[in-house]
Parts: sequence; C-alpha cells; structure tokens
Amino acid sequence: MRKLLKGSFVVLLATLLCSISFLGGLFFGKYTGATTLDKKFAALQAVHEIMLTDFYFGQNTDEYSQQLIDDAIYGMVSAQGDIHSEYLSASELASFTGSLESSFVGIGVTYTVVDDQILVISVIRSSPAEASGVLAGDIIIAVDGESIESIGVDNIADRIKGKVGTEVVITVLRGTETLDISIIRNTISNTVFSEVVDGVGILTLTSFSDGTGKEMKNHLEYFKEHDVTRIIIDLRDNGGGYASTLNTIASYFLDKGDIVMREFDREGKEIIDTAVGGDKYYYDKIIILTNGNSASCSEVFTLAMKENCNAIVVGETTYGKGVAQVTRMLLDGSAIKYTDLIWKSGNGVYVGGVGITPDYEVKLHDVLYMNYLTVEEGVFYTYDSVSPAVAQMQSMLDFLGYEVDRVDGYFSQKTKDALISFQKDMQLEVTGALDETVASALNSSVVRSWKLETEKYDTQMNYALDLIKQ
Repeated sequence: MRKLLKGSFVVLLATLLCSISFLGGLFFGKYTGATTLDKKFAALQAVHEIMLTDFYFGQNTDEYSQQLIDDAIYGMVSAQGDIHSEYLSASELASFTGSLESSFVGIGVTYTVVDDQILVISVIRSSPAEASGVLAGDIIIAVDGESIESIGVDNIADRIKGKVGTEVVITVLRGTETLDISIIRNTISNTVFSEVVDGVGILTLTSFSDGTGKEMKNHLEYFKEHDVTRIIIDLRDNGGGYASTLNTIASYFLDKGDIVMREFDREGKEIIDTAVGGDKYYYDKIIILTNGNSASCSEVFTLAMKENCNAIVVGETTYGKGVAQVTRMLLDGSAIKYTDLIWKSGNGVYVGGVGITPDYEVKLHDVLYMNYLTVEEGVFYTYDSVSPAVAQMQSMLDFLGYEVDRVDGYFSQKTKDALISFQKDMQLEVTGALDETVASALNSSVVRSWKLETEKYDTQMNYALDLIKQ
C-alpha cells in the first residue's frame, strides 16, 4: 500500500436530496444541500435516469442506481491520471482501513492466489499458524472440511478469520502430503518484528499502521536492555501508512525540532513536520534496508534518518512516492482518497518518480523478482523446447540448488536432469517435463526456502550485517 495518510477521516457536510444531488455532495465537500441542482450536473442526472429506466441492460433498483453513482465517481477520479487518488466504496473503505490496523483477529498467514490455488507466502512470527505448524509454501486446499473450490478464493479470508479463541481447521498440501491443521484464532500483531544477531538489533517494519509506534518502542526498549548499539531497520516491502505514526517513530531517533519532512500544498504553502521529541534511543550505527516496494512513509523516514542520523541505506532504489493523500469519508460510508500535498525531505530532496538510491546497491537472486510460475492445464514443456516458462523454471531450480547449465529458456539435457532430481526429491511423478503440477511445486518450494532459510538467500541482509560490524 503506497499511501501517506494524514490523520483521521474528515466527514463531508452534504445533504442527501436525491441520487444526483448526493453525487454533487461527493464532488464538493462544502455542498450545502441547495434545492436546485447545479446545471453542471444536469447532463449527469439525465444520463443516470436513462441508464436506470431506459437502458436495455439496466435495472430500476436502488442497488443499480448506487452502482451507477459509484461508477461515475470512479471514472471522475481515475481519469485525472493520479494513481494514488481513488474513490472507495463502503466495502473497499473497510478493507482499506483494516489494512492499516496494527492488529487483527485471525491465524497469522499471508497468501496469494496462483492458478486458483491459495499459496501461503509467509507465516507471521509468534502467530497461531506458526505455533500450529503452518509453513510458507503450503497450499491451502480446504477450510473446515470445505474445499477452496467450493468456498471461492475471494471468500477465503472471511472464512479463516473469526473470533478470538475459536477454532478453524485448514487443510494444506505440502509437497505430496495432505495435512489437517487445527488452529485457535487469536489477535495478531503484524507490523514490527525484532531479533538480535551477533549483538546487532534487527527491526522489521511491515507498515506505519495505527499501533506501530507503540509496538516499535517495546522493541527498542528490549534492545536497550540488551545493550544493542547498532541496528538494522528493514523497510523492504513497507509501502507506508499514517504520517502521525511516521512522526512518532522518527522521534525515537531524531532530536526535538529536527525536520521529518516538508509538505507543500497546491498553492505552494509549506508545512514543516518536525520530530516531537520525548523518548530518544541512541545508536552508534544505523543501516536501513530498502527495495522497490519501500514507499511513502518508508521513504520519508529513510531520508530523515540519512539527513539527521547518518543512516546508511542498503538494498535497492525505493518506489519514489513523493505525494501524500487525505481520505474524506462520505455520508454513505464510502470515501474519496486524493492527493493534496507533495513532500520533500528536510534538505529539500524530492523522490517522486525517482526514489532513493541506496548507498550500497545489493540485489537478491533473480527468481525473487519474478512472478509465480504458471503453466496452463494440459500444457507440457519437454527436452529441446524453448519458452519463457522454461527460463523461469531454470532460475527456480538454480535458486533451489539444482545444477542447471543455462537460464535462457532452452530446455537442455542438463535442465531435464535437474528437473528430474527435483521431481524425485518432491516425490512427484518423474516425467522430466514441466507442467502445471511441477509449476505449483516449484512455487511452493521457492517460497518455503526463502522464508525458512532466509539467512541463506537474503544477500541484502547479509551485506548489511557485514557492513554494520565494520
């Protein structure tokens, strides 16, 4: 999520007169509910009426009327070309705000959908799922005995979530083994994680959510108790969050009055955000890890730490989001999130569209930048064939430690030998061919290896650890 949000929602004052006057209220936050519809909306009102009553595929229902209004607003906002501004329906808003909460009730896994399969991509530390033995790379095939196909991939999250203390049984496919895993739901805290490696404190921030500041303080206190004087702050894949949380976290490192960022509105007026002071923690050396998904608050924090604390940046160039949004809630429970400011660092650096170049650029294995491997049902790639899918398979086999002689997409004999070894290790049918089953197994194996043996594959973290000890 690449959003630098400012505070809580602001309720627009609007009067719901009819569907079109309501639409006018959405467009103008100061609309007072006048009885005469603005002429600018006359055509829109006419089109709304035609689509509602005369359009062959239309429906004369409240639900369809609301959908027309939603679609009109979606179009108005998206047509402006700002990818960070969007209209959120009531259901979308609930999901959006939920994603910025620092805790939720569930089992503690994140997943993605690959070829209609639910692939677990990570298991949150100290979560019920971890305690019950769920592993990254598992494929969830059923919930409480009902198959994923029957439930529908769009409904999985709702089926897995529930009340604290209740049980859910997920069935997973791990290699060729099917396992039923019973899990007791609980509150999951998922924004800050820490560990101490060879005396170095490692902090991982997944977002700047509502409770992240308080969470982070607990981890910093732990470091203090254990005499940690050097830290690595991992902001990779952290897309941002609340500006208020950003200021809280920055104030743990910056002096009171130090500039966190400079904001500029559409008239050019400057607003300076400064550290509020309070509990400050001191470190001899600070390294920040970034990648192309480090955005918004992550970028503000990174520059503030470079400019005020001489922090060193390791990894990859950040996303480059130099704008901030405000979200305004509407009377029907929907909202509009729109860009209202640009920001620069205290020294005037603007990252929009360019990002932050690390002091030390370090890449991961090529396979970790690829999408998941997909092969259509009934399609096979065999010896002497050429395909991008074969090239990706070769990279995945190389990542997993199998010996391949090339990664250019030509299915060589060496590639076939490596694939056969993988099929044997995974107890799959030994065919020497890439098909849908092999692709699924490769996806699972790469995810599992990356998550369970991170210290082996994480060249960026390893580089940072070596550098901070110098």
